[in-house]
Amino acid sequence: MKLFFKKRLNRQVFEVSISLVVILSFFVNTLLPQIVEAQPSYFSAISNIFAKDSQEDAVLANSFPDMDEAEPRYVVLAVMTAYSSEAAQTDNTPCIPADSSYNLCEHYEQDGEQNTIATNFLPMGTKVRFPDLYGDKIFIVRDRMNARYGNGRGDIWMPTKAEAKIFGVKRVKMEIYYR
Repeated sequence: MKLFFKKRLNRQVFEVSISLVVILSFFVNTLLPQIVEAQPSYFSAISNIFAKDSQEDAVLANSFPDMDEAEPRYVVLAVMTAYSSEAAQTDNTPCIPADSSYNLCEHYEQDGEQNTIATNFLPMGTKVRFPDLYGDKIFIVRDRMNARYGNGRGDIWMPTKAEAKIFGVKRVKMEIYYR
């Protein structure tokens, strides 16, 4: 009987000591400075960004492609439906999408903007095109759909419920351009 308790006690001491070693090594590793090898090309690129020469600034400003020149990162076939700003189709703030800094109704009334889509599989702010339906018109992900809709589904915002019903359900080619 005495031997059993001694073995059990030795095992517990061993487990506790291993746990303490692991925890101690974790804390020591986080407190010690890490040695990193610097890459000179990275620092030279940063110094070019902050250069005061106006010609270099002009080259940097023009080096980013417009959406017209850019190639899509991905092209997917997506099932698209439409929705409008109606409390039955949204929540109690129908004109405010998940990107709360944007008001769908105000932008439509002021500028005629109708370029918002809702998806769950793309990050907010992602730009997309539907070349078969809208040509070169750019849509921006500003809203989310119900969680029951998984990947490959999307909703295009329309100003009226009648337009959304006319749109129906379509399987379309979606070109995805990340920010």
